[in-house]
Amino acid sequence: MKIIDFLFKKPRIWFIFLIYFLTVLACAGAITLLCLKIDGVPTYIAYGIAACLLGYSVYTVVRFTPKIKRGIMAAIYRFGFTKKFTSEYDFRTLITSTASLALNISYAVFNIVIAIISRSLWYGAIGVYHLLLVGMRSDVLLSRKKESLASYIRCASLLTLLSFFLSLAVWQMVAKDLAFVRFGWTIYAYAAFAFYKITMATISFFKSRKNALTTRALRFVGLADASVSILTLQTSLLYTFGGDGVNKGAFNAATGAVVCALTLGLGISMIVMVVLENKRNNNIGSNNERE
Repeated sequence: MKIIDFLFKKPRIWFIFLIYFLTVLACAGAITLLCLKIDGVPTYIAYGIAACLLGYSVYTVVRFTPKIKRGIMAAIYRFGFTKKFTSEYDFRTLITSTASLALNISYAVFNIVIAIISRSLWYGAIGVYHLLLVGMRSDVLLSRKKESLASYIRCASLLTLLSFFLSLAVWQMVAKDLAFVRFGWTIYAYAAFAFYKITMATISFFKSRKNALTTRALRFVGLADASVSILTLQTSLLYTFGGDGVNKGAFNAATGAVVCALTLGLGISMIVMVVLENKRNNNIGSNNERE
């Protein structure tokens, strides 16, 4: 009875996650045996183990999801950093933008070094693009507690300038038939990452409309950065799977133009939004004074 209680009524959270891990291994092994067309008693035993583990895993997901969620949240709220990261949107934006800043710095250094060595305008434009992202994110992060409006305006101005260097990179890409190349299985991993990045950037962009100026500025930059991931993904897919009959230049030019226009539009809309917001606040203040 104790075993039944442990398995079906009160399993420990560590045991449930162990079962999930074993389920993944068993299912992967069963799929491998199926693909290799290996028959025999050991193979059927592997199928049975995978089926049992999968069935039990489904049972635990349905039966214990609320308990698992409470356990995870309790573990998160034990630490100040994870609690703040989970509950405060502005703080979460700060942390994720700092991580993105580190990636932009590494990309900028890499592309600039390659540009100098190979004397390539293409890599130079990409390097400057990432340098501008570094400048925007650094400026907003360093001035998030003071001069937020001035930092917001500077970020909007740099975002409009970013579209120029991005258009230069797109022109080089189309004119010289260049591409962001991903080899082997990495293209699938990058595709998943690109779609995740653009999805989360879009959701975060709309969620940040009523947050602080610095948070909104970082989300504008994040959306512009994520849109470029779609362009790089397209060039990789065309290079990998596109045949000789596919007009890669036309597709890259069209997508590049959309991304450049979006980046320019984001920069302009940042300025328009803050002007309208200040005008609305001034009107509210004037009405209050009259009353």
